[in-house]
Amino acid sequence: MLDPKKRRQQVNGPMVHRDIRTETTYTPTETVDRTHTDALGNGDHTPDHAQPTPSTRSQIHHWGDVQGHGEQDAVTQEETSVFKEPFSIRRVRKSKGNKLTAMLQVRNERGRYLEEVLHDLSEFVDEIVIVDDASTDGTPDICKAYPKVVRLEVLEKPLFAEEWRLRNTLWQAAAGTRPDWLLSVDADELYSIEAKKAIRTLINQEYADWFAFRFYDMWGGRTHYREDDLWCLHKRHTASLVRYMPGYPYFYPQQNHHVPRLPLSCTVLPGISTELKVQHLGWAGSLEDRVRKYLRYKRIDPSGEWGNLAHYESILDPEPRLLPWKEGQ
Repeated sequence: MLDPKKRRQQVNGPMVHRDIRTETTYTPTETVDRTHTDALGNGDHTPDHAQPTPSTRSQIHHWGDVQGHGEQDAVTQEETSVFKEPFSIRRVRKSKGNKLTAMLQVRNERGRYLEEVLHDLSEFVDEIVIVDDASTDGTPDICKAYPKVVRLEVLEKPLFAEEWRLRNTLWQAAAGTRPDWLLSVDADELYSIEAKKAIRTLINQEYADWFAFRFYDMWGGRTHYREDDLWCLHKRHTASLVRYMPGYPYFYPQQNHHVPRLPLSCTVLPGISTELKVQHLGWAGSLEDRVRKYLRYKRIDPSGEWGNLAHYESILDPEPRLLPWKEGQ
């Protein structure tokens, strides 16, 4: 094995990426010494021979390039999940036999998409962990009907108004099942056929610790998605699949709403942005359904503290720009 202090990595691709761990900018077409930026000081986190699989059409880079986050402020003990088990990247990385666990937070999902999502997940994940945010419509009963739901925690009081606490509760519940990889899924998201076929290849490798996908906001049905200046989620990548590392410190930002689905402390780890697709069905329902969601956003965030007021108002656009959905690449 090469001496980590001498190890150098060739990073390929046309983009210029920002490494959030050193706050330096580098060009991936150059050969750069990455030893000083390796996660937790480990210089052996990316084998020299490792390359992304062609089917992902992707590049190795760092989450900050995708999510747009810079260095994070210091966090309190309350928002940090630190496990006592000693951390070792070498020990947790393995190229076969990885267990994939999906994790969902749900609330009053009866009559929407939850049953379809759970059925779909059951076809390609090993286990499912769910935190129910004090539903009043029997949503937990739906969850119990699926054998792959190995843990269901039902909260007595909702945490929706403090979403970072809800995200942390879900993460803790999922971590308690000893997963190898965690897939963060909302109760209205469906992974494409190509994504489901590729996911075992994605997780059974030793060079990347997270994967990002392109999420499409389906609008008024499942045949079209919305695309305009305010609705362009699919034009960037969203990380939703991450390797779980016991002993690694995980934390979420203390935001009441619009909290990232994975802990921000994952951002220092190497990952890959793929061109694999995910359908977001949250806006695929009726006009009445979209109006209800609009009113909810205006109620919980009237001043736009956590989101974009123009984005909220655009929900009611009578003639949004819609493009046809295509399953393949």
